Amino acid sequence: MRQRRVLAVLLTALLCSMSGCLSLIAARETVESLRPEAFESLDYSKIEIAHTFTVASIDEFTNKSTFIVDESTTEVRIYFKASFSFSDTLPSDNNTRYVRATLTDADGNIVWEQDVSADASPLEDRLQPNPTFAEGEWVLDVKARGWGESTFGFVQDNFNILITVTNTCMQYPLVEDCS
Repeated sequence: MRQRRVLAVLLTALLCSMSGCLSLIAARETVESLRPEAFESLDYSKIEIAHTFTVASIDEFTNKSTFIVDESTTEVRIYFKASFSFSDTLPSDNNTRYVRATLTDADGNIVWEQDVSADASPLEDRLQPNPTFAEGEWVLDVKARGWGESTFGFVQDNFNILITVTNTCMQYPLVEDCS
């Protein structure tokens, strides 16, 4: 392998010393032959919405986040967790304290949703293309109400939603980004 590289470097130096455009083409091809092959890789992008209520009265939170799904998207993973202080002893009527989250695809279909007013253990859902995902802009819409206190931090409603979008891409050696 080392002899091949030495020979390629010598050949490149010889070709570059020749005049004209043809020598540049040959030199480029020689250098390209030394480059390792591109390979398929995975690229992950994440959208996280997390909120902790710290106001002593009922407070509201809303958020809309968007991300793009295209032909290279292979999976959409969703992590969801919600905690309501004293939800085991003070039941909620789902109008006072709640987290309502919906994920809508580019065609306007709701592909995932949660509507909770009590503690929700960490849930993980995986969306797979069937046979493909709806391509375009997907929307995560979150509406929540809760309460808490910031003095001692003992009573705080909170939630966390993490969406991980997995895309395939071609990884070229010596290039940081996937394309």
